[in-house]
Amino acid sequence: MKLQVVEYCVLGIMLTLGVAACSANDADSEGKFELGLTISDDAHPADVGLPKYPGSKPYKENDESGSGANIGFSSPLFGLKVAAMKMETPDSPEKVAHFYRQALTRYGTVLECSGHAKQHASARESNSKDDALECDSEDQDAHELVYKVGTQGDQRIVAIKPHNAGARFSLVRVDVRGDSKE
Repeated sequence: MKLQVVEYCVLGIMLTLGVAACSANDADSEGKFELGLTISDDAHPADVGLPKYPGSKPYKENDESGSGANIGFSSPLFGLKVAAMKMETPDSPEKVAHFYRQALTRYGTVLECSGHAKQHASARESNSKDDALECDSEDQDAHELVYKVGTQGDQRIVAIKPHNAGARFSLVRVDVRGDSKE
């Protein structure tokens, strides 16, 4: 799974900063406006809210400096946290899939997105259909399995595919808040 999420998050943060700068005087009666930004190429399974697969290790492409990304932004108007990491293991993709499908169930109903089985139902019971997760055409390539759980504003994603004699997988958490005071 590509880390395109990070690129979209950075764009979202930049747009939010522009809006925030325009409304800084309205933030409170004293004219204070506080922003927080954290960017790191160090992410851990705990940042995603999932356990580490036993025996797995971080996976880096030859030209990459790290195997993950951890981005956080907060303002009185908006909050965003994205944690993403790539891992590898000598175990089969099926074993990794079983492990993470089980781990994801603590967050709700797991949505399975693969070439053969796409579920287009909500990953969590929600009153708003706009907030329901769905499988996207970009979720997988020919040999990849993607699990999703949560809502559009608070989701966890696990993408698994064969790699050498084992598996390579990505863990992603996206948490978006409309008001950082929540």
